[in-house]
Amino acid sequence: MKGENKSVVHTLKLGGLYLDDKPVYPGTEYQPGQAISFGATASDSAISWVPVNGMLIADRSLLTNISWDDLDAQDLVFGKEISIQGFRFKIRLLKVGSEKGMPNEWDAALDTVGDSNNLWHWKNICFWGQASYKDASHRVFRGFNSARDWYHYSSDIRSSRLGFRPALEPLSIDSADLRPGQKILAIGRAGAVVGTLEDMTHYDLILRAEPGSPVEGASFAASLRDGTVAVDRSGVHSLLAV
Repeated sequence: MKGENKSVVHTLKLGGLYLDDKPVYPGTEYQPGQAISFGATASDSAISWVPVNGMLIADRSLLTNISWDDLDAQDLVFGKEISIQGFRFKIRLLKVGSEKGMPNEWDAALDTVGDSNNLWHWKNICFWGQASYKDASHRVFRGFNSARDWYHYSSDIRSSRLGFRPALEPLSIDSADLRPGQKILAIGRAGAVVGTLEDMTHYDLILRAEPGSPVEGASFAASLRDGTVAVDRSGVHSLLAV
């Protein structure tokens, strides 16, 4: 139901944000011309992602004072391939609807896991989406007073109240290519599990979960008595392996 705050969703810490090859904390103010990249980082500056509908969406705006044009110049609007901790993704902006009320990825994520500010950190800050409004000079952004607020403005504007919230679209592998010993990231409709593959059946993947992997937040996974985790393959929307 729209507007509903649903049960607690456990975020996944994965990778960090860099400006000009220097690690920065999420929420940093962008300086025009800085190069944006992603990679491994210390745990205290790691990015928190919400696993939802088979993708990972940043739980907040990672940069502020950045224009849509700035992001487009670095191929971060419609996407480019990156690797974080060995997992391959396409990083891009969310599809947020070119008209108010149009079905889109952002509202679908809110429908799935709820719109709590404690989860999404949308209060008093908006984020850019891919969509244009009427012509390419105006781009859509979302958030601020509520998670579902919808606005548009010139693509070159920069503001401390307008930021960059990326999504990671997994470049999934075929489960037939999995081998024991591989590091696995399984993402479902709501939740994700990271661990080492120990065994697999037609129905389940048996993983040794990594410390901190949000198993309890994944409805398609269950902890077993021997300390491993059984992942229901039918509940996996995206599957990555290293």
